[in-house]
Amino acid sequence: QTQLIEGFETVLSTLEDAVNDAPKAPEFLGRIFAEIITESLVSLNEIGKLIHDGGEEPGSLLEVGLAADILGSTLEVIQHEKGDSVLSEIRASSNLRLESFRPPNSITSKKLEKFI
Repeated sequence: QTQLIEGFETVLSTLEDAVNDAPKAPEFLGRIFAEIITESLVSLNEIGKLIHDGGEEPGSLLEVGLAADILGSTLEVIQHEKGDSVLSEIRASSNLRLESFRPPNSITSKKLEKFI
């Protein structure tokens, strides 16, 4: 699990550059994170912290709005593949505050907003 988390930290630290070449990278990561969360390999809380603090500089994914897109995609995939009840259960057990993933400026993430 430690190696998995370290790998995700590395991926998230390069995501800002990768998005230029691969605009769907946040959605792709969301799919991976959803699978890992639903298989109970890593909790939503831990994934949330990685996303929230991730980026080239700590927290830079949050600043540019990518954190909201990744988390929104993750929740969307869980909802689509496992249903509302499983999503609600995972969210309730995590105590993750989705509002804290909103970017500080006027950028909004349509993917995340529907879960807030």
